[in-house]
Amino acid sequence: MDDSTDLNIVKNRPLERIFRNNIARIIDFLIINQEFKFTSKEISKLSDTPLRSVQRILPQLVKNKIIVENRHKGKIRNYEVNRDFKLVEILSLYSIETINMLVDEALEKGKDKTLVMTSKLLEN
Repeated sequence: MDDSTDLNIVKNRPLERIFRNNIARIIDFLIINQEFKFTSKEISKLSDTPLRSVQRILPQLVKNKIIVENRHKGKIRNYEVNRDFKLVEILSLYSIETINMLVDEALEKGKDKTLVMTSKLLEN
């Protein structure tokens, strides 16, 4: 089994696969981690997106109601996906189904079952 192939499965973000841009990468990250709130620095680091790009994109996503901005401890801004917005619900369904499809394909090809089982948790 090739380790680089496993890494590609982990890095293969559903929306980014189609749109191949930082906006899709950020939306994917926030959908996959929708139970949490993140600062722009955390989003940048955890999604492998340059901070300046994140800072430019977040206001667009807030304006379009895809994410919600919350203030924490005064000046610190946290962001989370807007789970009450129908478009986000549809994007979430697409992302989760795509990940599950990739997991099923990996199972068929005999990939590392630990990687597959970890990814399968998104299904629940």
